[in-house]
Amino acid sequence: MSNNNLLIFLFMVYLISSIGTVYYQKLAIKFNILASLNFRTLHQKPTPMGGGIVFSVTFIVSVVLLGFLGIIQKDLVTIFGFGCTFALILGYVDDIISISSLKKFLLQFGLVFWIMYCFDDAIFGQHKSLIDYIVWFVISLLLVWLINVYNFIDGIDGMAILGAILISSTLLLTLLLTNSNSDLKILLLVLLASCSGFLFFNWPKASIFMGDAGSIFLGFCFSALIIYSVTLKEISLLTWLVVFGYYLSDTSITTLIRVCLVKKWYGTHRSHAYQNLARIKNNHFIVTVGVLFYHLIWLLPLAILTVLKPNLGLIAVTLAYLPSIILTIKFGPLFSRE
Repeated sequence: MSNNNLLIFLFMVYLISSIGTVYYQKLAIKFNILASLNFRTLHQKPTPMGGGIVFSVTFIVSVVLLGFLGIIQKDLVTIFGFGCTFALILGYVDDIISISSLKKFLLQFGLVFWIMYCFDDAIFGQHKSLIDYIVWFVISLLLVWLINVYNFIDGIDGMAILGAILISSTLLLTLLLTNSNSDLKILLLVLLASCSGFLFFNWPKASIFMGDAGSIFLGFCFSALIIYSVTLKEISLLTWLVVFGYYLSDTSITTLIRVCLVKKWYGTHRSHAYQNLARIKNNHFIVTVGVLFYHLIWLLPLAILTVLKPNLGLIAVTLAYLPSIILTIKFGPLFSRE
């Protein structure tokens, strides 16, 4: 595909995602698919939810079409087409009828099993030892955690969808620095275009929420992209850790503190630092823009550093996480408890 044709295709992806969101909003209101007000919400009125179905379907259909046209490998259609579809269905069903935590965890593990199954030979080869099986299990648990991380950060307007856009854009820049021409670049471009179509409607004050249909899809998609890019040696694990610096540190430290403070730490809550700050300021926009600048000013240069100076990768990861860890300790669950 020529660059011009690719740009036209990406613009169409963006347009379809945008128009689809408008129509879905109307359907959600008509069929009462609305986020109800409760102790966790930071909004004053019911809002259409499950909007993530639009950019998720747009991405999936685009990947299938690109595979059918022979522009990307057909194996990627199997991994991202089928896998993302299952993730989308799980998320949307959870939006509508609310699946129990245990069932959702098992189903998420099933999604991760699909990723590991598809990339099994690329990661471990055909002959696996006991250590390989242990590593396989540990990686699976970490990917399940990543899916949940994306669920956790969807707590204020624009936060999760902006994260997808920032992460995709940063990774594309690192691929440009390494002169990569792999299918990974096309997948990230399509994900960026489909998510960008939803951003306007989810930006503070949001007129629609992505719901689990969007967050579980994005968590799965990034999990598969991590394994795919690392096995190809296109993007290092350290670069991935840096671009997820804010989100992983916030959710992980918040969870660890809650384990120490709260008996039912796994229950629903709104004690993330970004949620507390949004509530204090009574303004989602300020917090979301703050995360935007944190990524652009701090995480983006550190991600570039992991590419240009791989030997400084561990230092870059440490620097990426440190400010967010401090912020979470100060304004996270300990602040909520006060």
